[in-house]
Amino acid sequence: MAVSKGIEEEIRANRRVIARLKHEIFGVDKTHRSRYIREFHSEFRDFKSIARAADVIEEASRRDIVYFGDYHPLAASQDWVLRLMRDLAARGRKVVLALEMLYVHQQDSLDRWMKGTIGEAQFLDEIDYRSEWGFDWQSYRRIFELAKDPFIPIFGIDSEHRDHLKYIRRRDRLAARRIGTIRTFFPDHLILVVVGESHLASNHLPAEVRSELGGRGSEIVIVQNIDEICWRLMRRRRADAEAVRIDDDRYCVFTASPMLKYEAYREIIDVWIEGEEVDAATPFFHEAIEEIHAFLSKKGRKQLIALPNGRRETFETVLPEVQCRSTYHAFSAYMRARRMGPREITAVIENLKRDGMRYVPAINTLLIVKSDHSRIVREAARFVLHLMRGEIMERPGKRLPAEDECYGAAIAEALVCFGAGVVNPSMACVGDDSLPGSLDARGACQAPGKGTGIAGLGLKKRLLVARALGARLGEALHLSYHEGRMTREKVAELFAARLDEPGASRILYLRLAGKTRGRGTAIRNRAK
Repeated sequence: MAVSKGIEEEIRANRRVIARLKHEIFGVDKTHRSRYIREFHSEFRDFKSIARAADVIEEASRRDIVYFGDYHPLAASQDWVLRLMRDLAARGRKVVLALEMLYVHQQDSLDRWMKGTIGEAQFLDEIDYRSEWGFDWQSYRRIFELAKDPFIPIFGIDSEHRDHLKYIRRRDRLAARRIGTIRTFFPDHLILVVVGESHLASNHLPAEVRSELGGRGSEIVIVQNIDEICWRLMRRRRADAEAVRIDDDRYCVFTASPMLKYEAYREIIDVWIEGEEVDAATPFFHEAIEEIHAFLSKKGRKQLIALPNGRRETFETVLPEVQCRSTYHAFSAYMRARRMGPREITAVIENLKRDGMRYVPAINTLLIVKSDHSRIVREAARFVLHLMRGEIMERPGKRLPAEDECYGAAIAEALVCFGAGVVNPSMACVGDDSLPGSLDARGACQAPGKGTGIAGLGLKKRLLVARALGARLGEALHLSYHEGRMTREKVAELFAARLDEPGASRILYLRLAGKTRGRGTAIRNRAK
């Protein structure tokens, strides 16, 4: 399959993001240069076939030892540990956990906490969690809670010292001995070994365990989100893949894009340096904006931005502020204080309830009730859309008919979906199948039981329709771009197009839907 110019452009954009993040991370963490780390990366660069997540779990259920490569800062990584625990048990396997996050000498504290004889705070204090491990306890805590009922034995397998790679092969040997002991006491259990991914090169921990056990037993290695494999999947137009088979005994599953993976690492370093209250959302939001804007605009950051008051500002000075609140009600008051009208506020609140955040161009602010990296990338794309249209800090003008507003919002959602996908390829444009009306082949909508179409729907239902239509169009636009049927320059023109005249948004939506007809359906059918 020939690789299109569009796909290579996206890969280059992603590599730029990753290079910047790695520079920030490895300015603090130099371990990536070591032979041990390079041995891991040299083995996990390609794959034999695409697989489903369920296939990986089914294969794991047949093995005696399952090695899972935990990417410690990423909560989605621990999500997969939980999935393995549940699904392996559902397939009738008795499981015992072997965790790198705990030292062998901390076993007594773990046992007493799991039995309830000491509290959580005392357990964390006894194992010096913050200093010795330091990753998000609330994410790891879920593993221990799940292991309490039904009971799953847990053992620490690591040994000191973690602070220097010169000890890492010794740690592998000692961990293998611990796993050998676990096998002696639990001969019929599947041992789920949760360790950092770099331990899982063939001559690292798995080789030490094979030596310890005399080659007895079968094993499988599961790693996650390997950069080079992500790029290969993009070139095959399969960034939506759940997993790949590297060989008969090794798989890679996908829980986050490379950008989100490294961002999680950078944020935990910031927490270690600056404390729990560090603002992670604002720098990530601004950096996502810069990358999406650089992809679409030839002028980049040198561009002067014209504001509605006639002033011209630099790119840096118009970057949005970020506001976080714990309730939607608090944001209602905030928007009223910023002179937004009731109808504008209602629309923003509905989107906040659905997504947990929303960029609002009228006040040039990202509002967050619930933070999520993928959603932040979407809202970064939304800012870029309004920036390229010249709508930053612009107050609402003459109100358009309901149908125009709906199709205009659908086009905006499609372009937001496209822009987010540029730097976060794993982010799918997913529509809502429970629409309040019916959609024809080109996306035209009719209200149920009425002849008035979109105009017959209330505001909340129109927002749902716009979101669904936009997701379908965004999905189709992205595939058309990957196929070389739409250029980056044409997409940039769509981002910059103002749709202020009556009928303009409907005409553009139906034209685009006609050009890309069937492309979104092809994606959905392929993914099934």
